[in-house]
Amino acid sequence: MVTFNHLDDGTAEGVWRGSERLGATPELNLRLPRFTKLVLVSAHPDDETLAAAGLLQRASRHGLEVRLLVATDGEASHPDSSTHTPAQLAAIRGSELDHAMGTLAPAAKIRRLGLPDGRVADSRELLKQAILAECADAPDPAGAGAAAAEAEQGQTLIVAPWRADGHTDHDAAGEAAAAAAAESGSTFLEYPVWLWHWGTPDSSRVPWSSMRRLTLAATDIAGKERAITCHFSQNSPLSDLPGDETLLSPEMISHFRRPYEIFIDAAGSMMPDGDERVKWAQAQFDAVHQDLAEPWAAPEAWYEERKRLLTIAALPAREYASALEIGCSTGVLTRDLAQRCRRILAVDLSEEAVKTAARRNADLPGVKTMQLAVPGQWPTDSFDLIALSEVGYYLDRGTLLKTLDLMLGSLAPAGTLVACHWRHQITGWPLDGDAVHDFLRSDGRLKTRGIYTEEDFILEVFTVVQDGP
Repeated sequence: MVTFNHLDDGTAEGVWRGSERLGATPELNLRLPRFTKLVLVSAHPDDETLAAAGLLQRASRHGLEVRLLVATDGEASHPDSSTHTPAQLAAIRGSELDHAMGTLAPAAKIRRLGLPDGRVADSRELLKQAILAECADAPDPAGAGAAAAEAEQGQTLIVAPWRADGHTDHDAAGEAAAAAAAESGSTFLEYPVWLWHWGTPDSSRVPWSSMRRLTLAATDIAGKERAITCHFSQNSPLSDLPGDETLLSPEMISHFRRPYEIFIDAAGSMMPDGDERVKWAQAQFDAVHQDLAEPWAAPEAWYEERKRLLTIAALPAREYASALEIGCSTGVLTRDLAQRCRRILAVDLSEEAVKTAARRNADLPGVKTMQLAVPGQWPTDSFDLIALSEVGYYLDRGTLLKTLDLMLGSLAPAGTLVACHWRHQITGWPLDGDAVHDFLRSDGRLKTRGIYTEEDFILEVFTVVQDGP
């Protein structure tokens, strides 16, 4: 669990701005026309202004119905104040919120739940139900019988504090909102606030793979600045007396004066498209492999070793002439596959991973390692074995279908497709292991020859359905 004190210096904004990974954060693929309503949840008055003022303005400008649900009145911001009671602070912060929202989204409907500041976790279910109530009357212009492609119209977008922000109220509000989004089928985004204070660019707690950037127009930057100044009780001292100190230091506020806002897309529903997505994914995996020589501890972890042994044992043929391994990472599985294959082409999106894999298997003459961005780049060879291991969930359904088409076009009639994937949530990506295998299994061109499923992973061997009787 993260612990921090808002009075600490925290991480300087210059450190964050100097981060290559923050600079490489992809643009949020928002596609606002598919939504009719934005339900924005804040734990305290000002969270929405600091972290999502640009989104609020854009949603309002695009004609979305904007609803702000504020969990607490923020009455505990200065618990040691001798000049202001909690009730007075609540009234002040409520007035500040009204003025700020008048700048950002004048037509927004604001609902204050008045939960105890610092104890939102005690009312998580109540907050979830309140969020569901705000979502319930979202119109559906496409109609009840609309096709799936049309059903995107009329959706509700729920935006809430990040579930791992480190502040108990933020974490609880995010958890309640995530549960409400899952129950209502709404799209869900999260915003970090205190991460910028306690986190650092090299921290493993930073959810880089699910971070998205919303670039702000000049008018939105100006509007956000006006809204931030409305929250004077947080940006300046209540008085010169002890206990009335400024809650949000200039350094803390500087994190929110960027020309963009950062959102966390844990479901991977707003990933970039096309070439931008490929470049971003390559940068992500290169960074992972630069940080750790073996990001998944493949050579020594018993889980990884056992999974490889099961994968090799599941292959139905004693020997294969030519194999393609998609997503070879550092080449550990490649080396095991080489025991059963005369030739292997091992490919990966990451240049860093390919370098490591090539070094690991340099003594194996039948192994060739190549950097390819599948499915946009594809080998011309034919294969009697294709391995898709721990990579399918990094594709969306469209690119997974393209990859499957290419695999079937390259697979010999009597060939084998083996797929193996982790079954738990893959944060920041649109699919998980079960979804990948459900997708493959539902394709009429494939037949499952064997399947092994346990709590952590699923291993499945497919063959090609032959035409004719």
